[in-house]
Amino acid sequence: MTGKEYLAFFKDEDLKRSELVRLLERCIRTLETNNLDAEEAKWLAIVIAEEEKERGVFL
Repeated sequence: MTGKEYLAFFKDEDLKRSELVRLLERCIRTLETNNLDAEEAKWLAIVIAEEEKERGVFL
């Protein structure tokens, strides 16, 4: 998933990028900078955002 696809998913699903999600995004950037696969971390950030939408922000 590209960065544009990732952000589009957040927009389409009306998800918010909380502090926890932004922390994961920094980890994703680090992984991608070092040519490592960040796909699972992106999906984790999406799942967290979906849960926070339903239950409220975790942090």
